[in-house]
Amino acid sequence: MFYPFEMEQYLETLLGDRDPLLREMEDQALHETIPVVTPTVGNFLNLLVSMGKSQAILEIGTAIGYSTIWLARAAVITGGHVTTIDMNKDRRARALIYFERAGIQNRVTALEGDARKILPKLESRFDFVFIDAAKGEYLEYLNLIYPLISPGGLLVVDNVLFRGWVVPGSDFAPKYDRMVNGLRQFLEDLCQNPDFTTTVLPFGDGVSVSKRQKNVVRKTLLD
Repeated sequence: MFYPFEMEQYLETLLGDRDPLLREMEDQALHETIPVVTPTVGNFLNLLVSMGKSQAILEIGTAIGYSTIWLARAAVITGGHVTTIDMNKDRRARALIYFERAGIQNRVTALEGDARKILPKLESRFDFVFIDAAKGEYLEYLNLIYPLISPGGLLVVDNVLFRGWVVPGSDFAPKYDRMVNGLRQFLEDLCQNPDFTTTVLPFGDGVSVSKRQKNVVRKTLLD
């Protein structure tokens, strides 16, 4: 956390009471050190999908399905559907159980495998894409999902400030050099891409929100 933990706790109190299922998942993730979004980020995702009336939603990084449920509950309101991808077989199996318990299993398609191999095979366009997976792969995801985002669609990415270490001059262990530098490059590429309007929000672990322009000028970020 790159700002005081007390602030995150305060922001959570503003959400009001969450249902027992979400709290159970939060406790499970904390106990097993499973990376899931914070409740404030989950609520933010739900709000964005609802406000944008998103129909086709793509998530990269299911874990145990915590953020997926936030997304899918908004999809119930918009009449949308969530496609989520994760390569961890055990976590995907647990996520499917949570989806049933949440009553949103008909709103979710959970794909198992490496997103870098699955994304090129997807033929659908998505008006909302959320990335919360291996941070060292964000640059790869960015180019792979680019053709899949509908003009006017949203791209939301979690952990883009990664403990504040992405800020130049930050002090961190050398083993994180590659990941931090990759995130810096990811943010630079995203923010400088003329086909997106991007802002970075400093809550959770840093969240970027990008809207794809309706007049698309390039097929890939590498052109």
